[in-house]
Amino acid sequence: MKNSGGLHIGCLVKSVFDASGMTVSEFARRINCERTNVYKIFDRRSIDVELLVRISEILNHNFLADVMRHHGFETKSITQLSLSITFDDLTEENIAVLSKAVESLKGSHKNR
Repeated sequence: MKNSGGLHIGCLVKSVFDASGMTVSEFARRINCERTNVYKIFDRRSIDVELLVRISEILNHNFLADVMRHHGFETKSITQLSLSITFDDLTEENIAVLSKAVESLKGSHKNR
């Protein structure tokens, strides 16, 4: 997945979704959108981080780690974090890792 023409996050989400066995209607309900918007998500080259986190939780797949790997960032510390972390579980170290990941994603998005 290393920068060979860019990561198409919508295609990746669709691939994981297809393997999940979930219906489009159920997926749309769980991410709080219309069915037609699900198909639009599958077409997107980029996705808002909050939406990507919700999709990650629903499909039980760490898409943020996929994006970080694609951009050449070390993801060991990110993949160790559970997407189901509660605010009580967040340590300063985990917050720092997540903040760095978000800033990196913002920077890579601005450079496009």
